[in-house]
Amino acid sequence: MKKKKRRPSPNEYRLIYRINGAEQKSTQYYSGFHSSEALESLAHAFRKDRIHGGKLEILEIEERKSFERGWECRKEEAVEQTKIPELDREGDRIYFRLSN
Repeated sequence: MKKKKRRPSPNEYRLIYRINGAEQKSTQYYSGFHSSEALESLAHAFRKDRIHGGKLEILEIEERKSFERGWECRKEEAVEQTKIPELDREGDRIYFRLSN
């Protein structure tokens, strides 16, 4: 009997961000095969005005660890693999800015 090939399953990503320098943090969860997909989904929601504000500061991009409790930082990998035009870096800080 022929063995079935298993498709890779998507990972769960948690993005923590701050809108317009607010004190309170916001969190969104996404599924995808790479952390850059989650970052691009957040950028799309921001562009389409589903997240209101002129500037988002990305605080964390984390991947849920399989078979363990907790999250692993994937911020640098996500930023390196994405080509989002609104993405801006100031030192170690990452922002989305809408150009009006």
